[in-house]
Amino acid sequence: MKQTLRRELTNIVFLVLIVASAVVIYLLSRAENGGHTQANAPEITANQNTQVTAAQEEPNGTPAPTGAAEATASARGVPEAVFQTHLVTSDVYSAKQKGHEKQYEITYGKKDPITANMTYQLDNGCISSLELTFELPYQPDSKSKTEIDARLREIAEEKTRVLSDAVGNILGDLLPSADAKDALQDSFVRYWAEQVMLLKKAGDDFKDTQGGYRFLAYQRAGDVFPELVCVLYLS
Repeated sequence: MKQTLRRELTNIVFLVLIVASAVVIYLLSRAENGGHTQANAPEITANQNTQVTAAQEEPNGTPAPTGAAEATASARGVPEAVFQTHLVTSDVYSAKQKGHEKQYEITYGKKDPITANMTYQLDNGCISSLELTFELPYQPDSKSKTEIDARLREIAEEKTRVLSDAVGNILGDLLPSADAKDALQDSFVRYWAEQVMLLKKAGDDFKDTQGGYRFLAYQRAGDVFPELVCVLYLS
């Protein structure tokens, strides 16, 4: 009888130990799984952040600019306020604003001054184009042999020389001042100024692109005298 009780007690103790071991193993397993879940949580968030960041980037990994930032990054023209400041402080010519806020009268020289009308356009607050209009001297009939016409031709030739200097100096100062990239080389502007003075009659034109800058010049019939128009496109 005693042996039977002893055997049953041993079985019970053994069963209790098995159950206790199972409980301990279960608790340890849950604790380990919980730890892994917490450790992985920041990694998942980091992956999500990486995906969001990648979606906001260009294929090459650089942030994709939008709105005004994109316009500013790609703009070639200076801001309007910077350009206006240069106009009124230039020592090459004097500039006076006319009725329209984007229109100025440019005056070059004091004796027999040359004047030009200038207008500009804006893109996102920066200069996108400039247009200068010069009045050309009256050209008498080259076939006429009268003394009056001969004298008028002399006057026209002198005014053309003065105008040539004025066009070269005004373009040489004004066009680079509108360039925000400082990439409009003096050699480009000198070449353009030389070419526009070779235009002979209304309808003649000159077009050129240098360093991404487009330039157009042409002659047209004005209200009284023929006119020379020079346009720089910065965008």
